Amino acid sequence: MSTTKVHQMRTGRKHFLGNELLKMGGLVFLSVFMILLGSFVAAAPSMTRITIGTFFPHYSPKFVQVRAGTSISWKNPRAAFHSITHEGCTNGQGCAFDSGANCPNRTFSIDHLPPGYYPYHCSFHPIIRGVLVVLESDLPTES
Repeated sequence: MSTTKVHQMRTGRKHFLGNELLKMGGLVFLSVFMILLGSFVAAAPSMTRITIGTFFPHYSPKFVQVRAGTSISWKNPRAAFHSITHEGCTNGQGCAFDSGANCPNRTFSIDHLPPGYYPYHCSFHPIIRGVLVVLESDLPTES
């Protein structure tokens, strides 16, 4: 008995070479589409959102890595006041950002930070801490 017949008996369906070619063509089309889409998405301005939560790690996500030129926003859905304060603001190294009192249900946003390492905290609740890393725009953002 041929392997095609055995396959047909096991799967309950006929196996045609044409179906395999269609699947391969679909994969090639999908691959080309994803490459083109990736080029378009990479060129489009992007936004990263961080949410202030009630429980650890509070800033969610706590560690964020973005490309230069990316807008970053922090949403405060809580009933308490919070801040998003760069560590440089409190240790005299130069303040890159400070939201001041971020009221409940408000968002604080920043645009176009230069590449660098930006640890930050909530000045009302010092246990709430996060890290923002801004990479050169041509580097990958995987962590």
